[in-house]
Amino acid sequence: MTKKKSVKKTIKKPARKPIIKIVKKTTKKVVKKTIKPIIKKLQIITPPKPKEIIIDSKGITDVQILENFLGSANKVKLWKVFLLNTSKDFILKDLTKLTKIKGDNLILELRELMRLGIIKASKKEKLITYKTDLTFPLLEEITELILSVIPRSTDKILEKLNKLNRLKLVLLSGFFTKQLGKQKSLSNSINSNIDLLLVFEKIPDNVDDVISELEYVMGKELSYCALDQVDFKYRHSIGDKLIRDVLDFDHLVAMDKISFFR
Repeated sequence: MTKKKSVKKTIKKPARKPIIKIVKKTTKKVVKKTIKPIIKKLQIITPPKPKEIIIDSKGITDVQILENFLGSANKVKLWKVFLLNTSKDFILKDLTKLTKIKGDNLILELRELMRLGIIKASKKEKLITYKTDLTFPLLEEITELILSVIPRSTDKILEKLNKLNRLKLVLLSGFFTKQLGKQKSLSNSINSNIDLLLVFEKIPDNVDDVISELEYVMGKELSYCALDQVDFKYRHSIGDKLIRDVLDFDHLVAMDKISFFR
């Protein structure tokens, strides 16, 4: 009797791709997906290399030059206020009105001026007040620089007052006629207490608004008087103190449409 030979069946299993290769391919895809947008962002953020060019500075104003020199427009506004009002104590509300710098920006700028030694602060009745530090070594030089961009000429003042209707007479005195730029004249010089005397055919309603805008440009609170021309002529005829407070000191006749001083 013959024995049957046992035949082993070999089942061929389908070939699998090596797991390592699959992992490599998937990781490559993931890396490409994650890195590409990052590279694009970096390309956007990275500034281009500077090239040599010729720049024309025509058209730049004196104020813009000063803003660039001192670092910002806000610094120029605050410097004007403190250098032209050296004897005055300011609170935040006053400075906001004169500079239109609000909130945290104003506080940060004031801190910087204190660090530089231009102003000093003190506490009075739970309020912090800020004042020019007259011991600042460059006070005179920087005041001269600031004054060079402040519109104190008659033409520039009239340009700022052109929003006032029926304006007939403008007298400039006080701040507009006194010598500034030297430490002595910044404190107590003999000048009129009135900076502007305005005479109208009829006093318009927007006088306060226009003067506030002028104060903002100047960086200084202005003392002014607005009269109608009948009241002005009467006060002048009786030697009224208000009129004398202008005419007895240095003054400039910027406008005279009623030919009063001719």
